[in-house]
Amino acid sequence: MEKLRRITKYLFEQNISFSIWSGIFLAMIILRGFIEQFIAKSLPLTPQESLVEFIHNFYFFVLVIILIWLYLSLILKINPARLAYIMIWAAFLMLLPPFIDMARSGGEIFWSFYLLSSLHDLWKQFITIFGNLPSGIVYFGTKITFLIVIFSCCGLIYIETRNWIKMFASALAVYVILFFMGSFPTFFVYAYDFLLGIKKVSDIKSFEITQFFGSPQKILGLETLSFKYAFAYKLELFYFPLLVFLLLIIFFLSSRKKFFSIAGNLRYPQLIYHAGLFFLGIGLGFINFRQNFEVNVFSLVVIFDLLISVWLAWIASVAANDIYDLEIDKISNPNRPLPKGIFNHFEYIQFGIICFLLSLLGGITVGFNFFFLLLVYQIIAWFYSAHPFRLKKFPLIGTFVSSLALLMILFLGYILMSDDQTIHTLSWRIILLLLITYTISIPIKDLKDMEGDKKYGIWTIPAILGEKNGRLAVAISHFCSYILSVFFLNELRLFFWAIIFGVINYAIVVSKKINPHQIFWWVLGIVSIYLLIMIKIIFINNLGKFNF
Repeated sequence: MEKLRRITKYLFEQNISFSIWSGIFLAMIILRGFIEQFIAKSLPLTPQESLVEFIHNFYFFVLVIILIWLYLSLILKINPARLAYIMIWAAFLMLLPPFIDMARSGGEIFWSFYLLSSLHDLWKQFITIFGNLPSGIVYFGTKITFLIVIFSCCGLIYIETRNWIKMFASALAVYVILFFMGSFPTFFVYAYDFLLGIKKVSDIKSFEITQFFGSPQKILGLETLSFKYAFAYKLELFYFPLLVFLLLIIFFLSSRKKFFSIAGNLRYPQLIYHAGLFFLGIGLGFINFRQNFEVNVFSLVVIFDLLISVWLAWIASVAANDIYDLEIDKISNPNRPLPKGIFNHFEYIQFGIICFLLSLLGGITVGFNFFFLLLVYQIIAWFYSAHPFRLKKFPLIGTFVSSLALLMILFLGYILMSDDQTIHTLSWRIILLLLITYTISIPIKDLKDMEGDKKYGIWTIPAILGEKNGRLAVAISHFCSYILSVFFLNELRLFFWAIIFGVINYAIVVSKKINPHQIFWWVLGIVSIYLLIMIKIIFINNLGKFNF
């Protein structure tokens, strides 16, 4: 027993970076897909079907691993980071089910689907360890692998605690996690019908669960596939926010200090601004594709997934900017994570990579075009911050590049409503208005970095002109942006409001009483009110008549 404890202690002490962990895990998923598609006897899949299946496998297995990971961390009372090395070895178990199935069937793989059952049948399946399964569903290799996982977890817990009660309790807990994931669609429909008062849980039938997830339907502007892949696609939409939530828990438990330092460094006005642009895109798409707008649980979760992806893309760009602006931040923003030494350089790079990959994962979960727009956003943000280009150091060029990145967020919302997920029906006047106003208005964010930018050759408008003249230039550009909105949108009823809010905005920017670190909040509030008035005048009052 002592020898086993020394082995587990050795495993706990091994460090593994996120990038290596993720690379190994993705390799396991790819290998499993290779086994199922090229070694086993199976029907060929289209590229789109293969992508949906790959993403679904990724979500299912990573969620199972993370849930068990969190449980082991809590029961053993150790930092989740110490379990990372053991959990990546556990990923090899994903390869077992297809090999076991092929050995038994002579080359074929059993179709081990989710448990879609009434409450009575689900209870029977629980107490019989996936027994009483519907016709056509065989949990053979999967069931054996599940048992291996349960026994392995029990062994680890007994070795570490020497407590029989914890060991048996953990056997039940791990089994519950596996059963929950194997029955996730069923539990979701139970909760959905119960919370909305649609039907008693005891009255829900298996075919109703199948219809809920498996029926091909249009989700806003998105078309779903046939039953099998519509089912997987819709589940993935719920798995993405669940994955992000569980990763946040692991991050919090691993280091509260780092978690709260990141929470304080998110630039909340910009998060709100990105969300506003995304919803503005949806609103513009609604005008041209009103027939696609339908509020249901799937449309809401698609919007939520993309909003999370947009925020993650922004946070990834912040991480890249912080890395390349370290010396500037030591002067202008000394409370950020890197200048304070809360993260070392390598750790912060890893954090940026995590946000970057999760953002793209959220995009590809919804559709390829969303993935592509988020990738373009990240590329533009990289050119803006990183060497050798570092376009932020050139006046107006840097803000123009930032404007292009922000347009990707607007496009993201628009194509969600579009029938073909393109922007060719979006008015050029809207695009040009935003491009111009962002280019001349974005320098407001540079007021707080003026001292550090000037020292290290980042020639923003405030760094060139100084604080007083820089504020004046930014204030004039903001006032012009309000006036431009009247002419580009061809709506004279906005003129009075543009003058009023433009003057207020001007007064806020030039006022030395407002700290440069807080000025963005003030301007965001004024812009938000003006935007609501614009929506009221242009869109709501003219709904059915207005056409870009």
